[in-house]
Amino acid sequence: MTRARACRALAAAAALGGGLPGCGGSAAFLASPTEYAAYRATRVAPTFDGRLAAAGRYVVQYPRGAFAGEVRAYLDRAEPVFYEAKRGSIAGLEAYLHALPSGASSAEAESRLRTLLRARAVGDPLGRAAAATEARLGAEQATRRQVREELSAWVGRFLDARVWGRPLSEAPAELLVPFSLALPPPVCRALGGPGGGALGDPAGGALGAAPPGSIRCAKVLGLPYIVKVKGLSEPREATVEVAVLEDAGGRPVAVTIGGPDLFLRLEETRAVRALAADDGASRVGGISQAVELAGAAFRKRVSADPACRRQPVAPIALDLGCGGLRLVVRAALTPGGDDTIEIAPATP
Repeated sequence: MTRARACRALAAAAALGGGLPGCGGSAAFLASPTEYAAYRATRVAPTFDGRLAAAGRYVVQYPRGAFAGEVRAYLDRAEPVFYEAKRGSIAGLEAYLHALPSGASSAEAESRLRTLLRARAVGDPLGRAAAATEARLGAEQATRRQVREELSAWVGRFLDARVWGRPLSEAPAELLVPFSLALPPPVCRALGGPGGGALGDPAGGALGAAPPGSIRCAKVLGLPYIVKVKGLSEPREATVEVAVLEDAGGRPVAVTIGGPDLFLRLEETRAVRALAADDGASRVGGISQAVELAGAAFRKRVSADPACRRQPVAPIALDLGCGGLRLVVRAALTPGGDDTIEIAPATP
């Protein structure tokens, strides 16, 4: 019965022809040990370059593998950002081709590398160089804007009264498609203990205790962007987990949108430079970014009434409650911890 409950929230995927991602048994059991090791490298390699290189190798070696769809979806998001970060220099293009020799931009990278090598030999007109630099900076700015827009979109999707009080499978397509159908698929598990656990399980939550028989369905997203490190373009990635806690009937109880140093990642997209996790001023700036983003989404989707604001108590930085919904912005207590934006029905 637990397995059936865990899949109920994704039933709409089958109805739309998309199958039940995360419910048909773990893909790891369908893959050989060698294939699984290749897939695992795409998730745990210590650098962004390393994860991309592992993803490129996986799709070449296992074009019909158990994880091929998920890995291709990751490459589709991350490869253009990686290329934009590397295309402006000979060293960058060489790094791209080393990581992704069969990447979507490999032909363009090879051609551009030849052009830059010739230009280095004969000299490149200043006007053309300036235009190329301007185009590159514009593309890099778009990656940072995309991180903020994607996070804001996820918050907004759950600030919708139609999501609550009914099974997740009946949620509006605006939420159901990106959460249940888009890759990577959500992974569901039953929460242990007679009370089900905290709403933000496993990180904890500010919004109460989960009811018995609760299920936690979560998907992890990698949002790539580009910042400056010692004057050079460097790809970075914000890890965002979108976790929906459901009761035994498949109805959402609470949502947690968060990730390690997520607010600091937001501040990096504003500051356009890499920031240290132990930089107190940068962490405060990141919290301000998160409060501004979440507050704007709440005002747009729920209410702009100042009476919605509740007095926050640290580590909560923003507490809003109106229109039957509550939103809490919570900062991690230590560097590397999960910063979260939590949404749930408001309690009296």
